[in-house]
Amino acid sequence: MGSDWRISQAELSNMLRPSRPAPAAVSDGPKMCIKSPKWLEYSGLPQQLNDEIGPEAWPLLKKLVEIDFEKEDEEDRRIPLDTEDLSERTGYPGRIVEETLEKLADRHLLVISKQRGGSRHIEILTPLRTPRMILDIPFKKGGVQDAPTNALKNRCMRRYLEAPVERHHGK
Repeated sequence: MGSDWRISQAELSNMLRPSRPAPAAVSDGPKMCIKSPKWLEYSGLPQQLNDEIGPEAWPLLKKLVEIDFEKEDEEDRRIPLDTEDLSERTGYPGRIVEETLEKLADRHLLVISKQRGGSRHIEILTPLRTPRMILDIPFKKGGVQDAPTNALKNRCMRRYLEAPVERHHGK
């Protein structure tokens, strides 16, 4: 079952050294790695969501955090709601994704808005409420307990602690 993914070193080297240069610098392309704040994983939120909503809730919220984190701080924090894409990225059927998103919204972790023209967007509500505060999570687990004084300058630690800047956008 599955595919034989083994390839020789020579074939891999040829793939990594294309015959012609790329049309744009890699930095101009799509982001190839995803991030999420480590402290969220130790905040008690994964267990709470599992207990209150089900096993799909944390992986789906974490995927939204990863998508959201790709945006710059100044950008609109709304994420276009694409159930098919979320289904592919999480492995859950569209129906489960939709139901879980509604339950996350019911718990005030995110808001789902409908735009003119029928498109929908998701926005993670910040500051994100978690069972354990970042202050109680050790620095080695992404928190600020025993952290250096400049730790909160790190965008990854701050992103879900701060209230968003007020913006006026069509609903």
